[in-house]
Amino acid sequence: MAFGYEFINLNDNQKHERRVLLGWYASIAQWSALVILAVFQISFFFSWLADRALENARPSSPSFNKRGESKLMWMVKFRRALRRVEWWMKKPVNKNWGTRGEWVYGCVWTVWLLFLSINQTGNDYLHLTKRLGSIGASQLPLHYLLALKTPYSPVQWLTRLSHEQLKAHHQVLGRIIFFLFLLHASLYFTFFVLSGFLAKRIRDRDVILGLISIALFSIMSTTALGPLRRWNYRIFYITHITIAGAIIAPLYFHAHHIRPYIIEVCAVALFKQVLERFSLRTVSGTVKVITGTNIIEIRIPLTAGSSELKWKPGQHVYLTRPTGQSVTQRLYDSLLLRYQSNPFTIASIPAKDKELLLIARTRKGNTKKIAKLARSLASTTGSHDTPVYIPLTLDGPFGASTWLPDFTTFDEFLFVAGGVGATFIMPIYRNITQSGMIDCPAAPKVRFIWTVRKLADTKWAFRSSNEVEEEEQVPRSSVEVFVTRPSGPDLQAEEDAGSDIELEEDEQLLSTEEQMEKSRRGITLQTSRPEISSIVDSVVGKANGRVMVIACGPQSLMKELGYALEKWVNAGSDVYYHEETFGW
Repeated sequence: MAFGYEFINLNDNQKHERRVLLGWYASIAQWSALVILAVFQISFFFSWLADRALENARPSSPSFNKRGESKLMWMVKFRRALRRVEWWMKKPVNKNWGTRGEWVYGCVWTVWLLFLSINQTGNDYLHLTKRLGSIGASQLPLHYLLALKTPYSPVQWLTRLSHEQLKAHHQVLGRIIFFLFLLHASLYFTFFVLSGFLAKRIRDRDVILGLISIALFSIMSTTALGPLRRWNYRIFYITHITIAGAIIAPLYFHAHHIRPYIIEVCAVALFKQVLERFSLRTVSGTVKVITGTNIIEIRIPLTAGSSELKWKPGQHVYLTRPTGQSVTQRLYDSLLLRYQSNPFTIASIPAKDKELLLIARTRKGNTKKIAKLARSLASTTGSHDTPVYIPLTLDGPFGASTWLPDFTTFDEFLFVAGGVGATFIMPIYRNITQSGMIDCPAAPKVRFIWTVRKLADTKWAFRSSNEVEEEEQVPRSSVEVFVTRPSGPDLQAEEDAGSDIELEEDEQLLSTEEQMEKSRRGITLQTSRPEISSIVDSVVGKANGRVMVIACGPQSLMKELGYALEKWVNAGSDVYYHEETFGW
């Protein structure tokens, strides 16, 4: 056989030794993931030490300041080098091909698992074949843990990565597992053919269950491909969730030596069901479409003592499609809860505003149906301003804003948003500008760039001056709004959504724009596209300390911002950059 492997006959002692090695190396493969989590904890600790040391090395005396900087220059250089490495790792390999970091981590982990699959197999072909299957199965519990969609996920807390960020690692690990299982099945198939056992073994239960398992994995991996996900995310999601549960049984009965890992997968699934009980909640709120736009606005008032008051700015929740009727326990409703939810960013500061403001743009699917429901509710009252409260089911909160660093350690802030991407940035921006940080003598500089096609798209964030009371949520510094299409009735709707935009709203668009331009607090308006490179140069290039850049918007805008920041990161500027993204 190739690479020196042969079909060899083993005695009972040799078979026992092989079983011991199978279990030993599979355990190593599973528990080696703890090394990665340990690296995360060590990096967090040293990052904390560096921040404390550099913060304490900023005395008021210039002479002491120079002496402190010289002593800690190695730490400054080390942190800058790490920033450059992080920046390089976060860059995409190609469009829809993932980041460099994902490829590096994926290749390293694949090589490690292949080493564990080959080591001490000698020339035993079947030992190699079985080892590939057991090593692949050992990764399944971690694979399911990475997919946990709950704010109480232990992996999220240990890595300080959001559910959306962990999904990329879940996807990479899934491909590695599928690759190992394919090798396992291919080598067994070759063995059956060359040994003349195919006709007999193809009828055995373990082989049938193995074929069913590999077929299910193939379907799951195929529907998870980027083009298919973007074509119909709902098909991908339903297929993924269904097969993830259905594949447990054939794997369990396929081979007894992988059963401990399948039991662990069942434990993770049960753990997920328990955690969902804590993250799911039914609330009452209003739903409407903002006049002149295709933006859905949901407002949920909060009462004193509500746990939602502790939610952080920039988080998001998954909203089940409301029916406008009371929630029941029917099977249909439970299916909606699982398969008909969409992420909505919390565009308010819950503790300050005493409400959850959820914003999303109308697209195909559920958001389009929610917009129809909002219009039907408005038609029943005869007014768009009369609130109608309906039951809503929320799952969350989620989001990377939970793990953003301490804002007080930064000297400059640059926020860049495109369209409804401002729903993530606006509450963070308000939290900084209204917290008193910018009122002190050494206040950090804050700049917020927001590009929209229509000025009406900013209506959810700013009210006209006659609607604003003395203590309103409008930020004290001005948001620089760039309107790229200042005229015309383009509402950014999907092609098949045009018929769903009410004629009345379409006719009112220009009058709405004119009214907003007359009186608007907290906004500096420009009817052009922003020069991102010049803006970055003016902020990062002239900064005298740490700079935080947070962005959320379309890929073209994020790509332009990334190129503008890259030269300053490579030049040694202390820049913390976070780009909020949704979906796969």
